[in-house]
Amino acid sequence: MKYIGNILAVAMLFVFASCADEESALPQTLSLDQTELTVGADGAMETLLVSAPDQWHASADAPWISVTPATGTGVQECTIVVDSTLISDVRTAEVVFMANGMTPQTLTVHQTGYGNIIHTDSTEVHLVASLRNRADRYFEIPVTTNVPFDVTVKYDDDSATPWLTAQETEVTLDRGARPRTAKLRFDWANNSQPVQRTAELLFTPKDPSQTLEMPASVTVTQQAAERIEDNRAGDSLALVVIAEALGLYNEWPTNELLNNWDNIRLWEKNDEGLPCPEAVGRVRDAVFMLADIADGETLPSEVKYLKYAESLSFFSNVNSFLRDVNLGTEVCSLQHLRSLEVFAMGLVTLPEELTQLGNTLECLRLGCNNFNEIPAVLTKENFPKLRILEMQACRRWTTSDLRNSGNTRYERGIGLHLHTNTSDALKKLLLWDTLEQLVLSYNYMEGALPDFVVGQDGVEAWTQADVDEWGGDTIQYLVGKPKVLPRAKRLTLNLNFFTGKLPDWILYHPHLMEWDPEQLIFNQMEYGVNSAGEGVRFSNVPNSFEYYFQAFPLYRSKYELVEEWPEEQAALIKKYSTDLIDFLKNRR
Repeated sequence: MKYIGNILAVAMLFVFASCADEESALPQTLSLDQTELTVGADGAMETLLVSAPDQWHASADAPWISVTPATGTGVQECTIVVDSTLISDVRTAEVVFMANGMTPQTLTVHQTGYGNIIHTDSTEVHLVASLRNRADRYFEIPVTTNVPFDVTVKYDDDSATPWLTAQETEVTLDRGARPRTAKLRFDWANNSQPVQRTAELLFTPKDPSQTLEMPASVTVTQQAAERIEDNRAGDSLALVVIAEALGLYNEWPTNELLNNWDNIRLWEKNDEGLPCPEAVGRVRDAVFMLADIADGETLPSEVKYLKYAESLSFFSNVNSFLRDVNLGTEVCSLQHLRSLEVFAMGLVTLPEELTQLGNTLECLRLGCNNFNEIPAVLTKENFPKLRILEMQACRRWTTSDLRNSGNTRYERGIGLHLHTNTSDALKKLLLWDTLEQLVLSYNYMEGALPDFVVGQDGVEAWTQADVDEWGGDTIQYLVGKPKVLPRAKRLTLNLNFFTGKLPDWILYHPHLMEWDPEQLIFNQMEYGVNSAGEGVRFSNVPNSFEYYFQAFPLYRSKYELVEEWPEEQAALIKKYSTDLIDFLKNRR
């Protein structure tokens, strides 16, 4: 028993010694394993070791810092959570740890702010040379930024025509300096040249004082176009490229011979007017329909490769009244072009280079475009061979009251609007004595029609030689009177806003009956009101053409409707009526 008692005594001494060692191992003061902490703008979670002899607790002096757990006993790890910042500057806060009877300990937290950044997900973009559908000719670049910025395009050739367009995109910076990401869209044009081209997109802060941490740029590379050669195959390729550039809805069957393509006619060796033997099999006429070219664009430059073209027609651009389209200069280089039609494409100007066609062009049709005035380049001197000129329906907007023409909604103008009191453009067209057709219907022309006096503005008089050439005394009445548009077998001025008197040169024109004057001359805009608030109409519209046939008696039998053979007509009607009655009786 004494032995057992000794063992118990030794065991008790061992326990008491262990407790004493444990108490001596506990920290005697409150301490932290670090007192400074620096994190980035996106925030962080950091671990901190707290040591204390007793219970402790922590509190932060800023809401963007939290401590978990916020209370503990002895030695324990806790997590410091720092939220992301919304500012660009550095911010500082403190976390204070306290324990009873101990000196408080402080953890100082520094958080760096966001620098000025513009970051793109990619630094290179590669494009094909061309696509038919304009809606597909774009790319997008995700941009992460915390500053308002501008985008500029730097081309590899300073003289290059711009072929990249940045769409307006505002990045919503609603979280202070915290970056936001948005997609920027860039539209691109087809490359018509057989060389690769590049451009650099430069992203810079709108505020020059804001310096970026890293410069931001994207290099855009576009493939070279296939080379178009001066031969029949080159014509085929040129047609396809033009169709792609115009965004035509119809496609030609490129696996078939060019002879079988719709709206295309080729030169044949026996054709009258064949430019040269090399032109055989080359494109003579081409029609391009239903286009989709954008505001500010021109007709495709590839038209210049159709070097033997005699006639070209471009019909109908999508929403053409909203577009400002230019003709471009390439079509002006075609040395054999006799007919050019650009209809409802949104044309607003004609280049001075168009005069290069002066020695060949015979027909120019420009209806349904967006001209605000008659282009100054259109003169008899520039186009001595022109026979047909059409500029009808050049109305961007529709109004029947010209007092509205200054409305701010018509910022690009209402269309072809001129007043004969202040513009002589119409007078110059009417003095173009070689024209055989002049079509000016449904525009916004107002004022009185120009009258003419022999000897003024180069106006000559009808002579006896003219009468004899016309055929005897058919137009004898005109001798000595102003000779205006003598060759015009078609003149249309209807649905404009003209007022005043119809001049005698119209009322007694030898081709008046061929003009269908009641519909295409006398008839002005229904319920139309001019800029002065006056109703539009001519004041002397004739009730009949008796006056005309008195002046030109030999025209009466040619143009006046006369009921002939009334007895024969009655007999025919009676016969057909009898036959119809007999037919119906037999059916019963």
